[in-house]
Amino acid sequence: MEVSPTLPGDLRPEVPVLAISGWRVVGAAASGTSHERLGMPCQDALAYQAGEHSLLVALSDGAGTAERSQHGAQTAVQAALDALIAALDEGLPAEQAGWQDMLCAAFAAARLALESLAEIEEQPLRDYAATLSLVVASAERLAVAQLGDGAVVTGESPDKLFLVNQAQRGEYANETYFLTQEDALEQVQVSVYEKAVNFLAVMSDGLTRLAIKLPDNEPHLPFFQPLFAFVTHADDEEQASLHLVDFLTSERVCARTDDDKSLVLAVRLLGPELGREETESV
Repeated sequence: MEVSPTLPGDLRPEVPVLAISGWRVVGAAASGTSHERLGMPCQDALAYQAGEHSLLVALSDGAGTAERSQHGAQTAVQAALDALIAALDEGLPAEQAGWQDMLCAAFAAARLALESLAEIEEQPLRDYAATLSLVVASAERLAVAQLGDGAVVTGESPDKLFLVNQAQRGEYANETYFLTQEDALEQVQVSVYEKAVNFLAVMSDGLTRLAIKLPDNEPHLPFFQPLFAFVTHADDEEQASLHLVDFLTSERVCARTDDDKSLVLAVRLLGPELGREETESV
């Protein structure tokens, strides 16, 4: 089933659109229908920032069985993003090992933040279980670190996309790795590519059955192509927010997945489009 990001709807949450440093970015998270029926909050969290030389994205999916996982996801995302921002204040790493160290340090910061939160609130650490995906995109490199069953799809064009890392599955069905596990930091997958990309999508597992073709683990291009076209032309923040959230909560999407859904889409603006955006931001 193909889905479209332009379906109408009634939700109007704040979904920021950024056109900074050559990137246009749209992100949103929406509760799944199963969570709504149970009166549960959305347990996904996301954050992103475009700096002078790079785009940073952090996305987390709280475990549905963990009582305070929405707080775990929010805490992990913010702590990891703060760690990346602090590291990049010193400049971009010169070598691949430096990129790996930076991402692993951000994961360690997220884990420490969860431990501190559990101690402050006097709750078991497992109650804050959450996955985490981190992306740093610069003019020359793409670095991705993942723990859990989220997905990062990227490429030079909407016709040439690839999946970065395969979703991590645990020993049992519907089980994955979380930051709260004792060996979590040992399970983090890090990939560094010596190339620039122009299109990027980061998502929680609530969308993977629509977006990823199994068992080949390849991006489903008809899913991504209209979304990237949407972001490329999304020069109105209110309308972009409306359409992206309507897409995540549409009947076509919810018929395929009842889980929480979060999605960050980024397109590098090139040529005349970049010049127009820079002019408008002055």
